[in-house]
Amino acid sequence: MKFTLIAAISIFSTLASGLAILDLTRRGRVIRPATAIVVKEDLPNTPLPPTKIVGVSRVDGAHTVRTRLGFVVPACTGKCTISFSDAMSATGSRRLQLFATSRPLTAWDTWNTGIYRDLHKGTFLVSSTGAGPATVVEDFGLTFPCPSTTTNRGFEVKAVGNNDYVIWDITKGGFIITCG
Repeated sequence: MKFTLIAAISIFSTLASGLAILDLTRRGRVIRPATAIVVKEDLPNTPLPPTKIVGVSRVDGAHTVRTRLGFVVPACTGKCTISFSDAMSATGSRRLQLFATSRPLTAWDTWNTGIYRDLHKGTFLVSSTGAGPATVVEDFGLTFPCPSTTTNRGFEVKAVGNNDYVIWDITKGGFIITCG
């Protein structure tokens, strides 16, 4: 009897150790941006309409394109986490920097409007195919206490290097906040 019990425990522990580890980064409520606006260095005073397909780029140190994201984060408990996955396309260094902004974005935001990048939250490396989760290269506050009341949060995303180009569809991928 003892031998059978020990053998059974050994078999079950061997089987359990071979199981895939769950991806805990996406547990909880997923919040996608409510608004996304592309701002362009070459059109510094032109507000572009909100869009679902957004991106960042920089060519030879100029012609920079950034994306501003507006999230409506509902009241939730626990920790909130910002992550990125499933770009439509990624070339160059494929690195993105995410910054909190001084205020939530508005529909009339331009390159030159009074919004500024407040805090560097993190840097992400998008896979060469764009598919799947991005690797967090730097984390300066990607996890934070969830708000106790509905809160508007603004972020700006920029390319890190030269000749970078990353685009994503905010309804299917890109940056999300996970609550709880």
